[in-house]
Amino acid sequence: MFSSMAGTLLVKDGKPFMAIGTPGGARIPTTVSNIIINVVDFGMDIQQAIEAPRFHNRNTMTTDLEGRISPETRSQLEQRGYKLSMKNNFDMYFGGAQGILLSPDGKLFGGADPRRDGKAVGY
Repeated sequence: MFSSMAGTLLVKDGKPFMAIGTPGGARIPTTVSNIIINVVDFGMDIQQAIEAPRFHNRNTMTTDLEGRISPETRSQLEQRGYKLSMKNNFDMYFGGAQGILLSPDGKLFGGADPRRDGKAVGY
């Protein structure tokens, strides 16, 4: 049976760095990738990365975008031939990610997705 389950643990220099997961069926790999890119490539903290606008390329013909994606970005995508399907600003369609970042000094930082129920708590 096909499954997109992708609970993910990232390791940096041999030590855990980030743990993330999300519901969302076939959109799980894209959501997890969006968050990893936001943290690793764009330097966002875990909450910023989870809250950032998302996209999902459903197939070779259609790309789903959250409404918060800028009009300039949408225009550039359309000029390149992408067919866009617009979703709401914080749409459950894109999952409901939860994550933890572990800083080098051992501090834990949690992030919870406003698209669905959930929150980060520590003990």
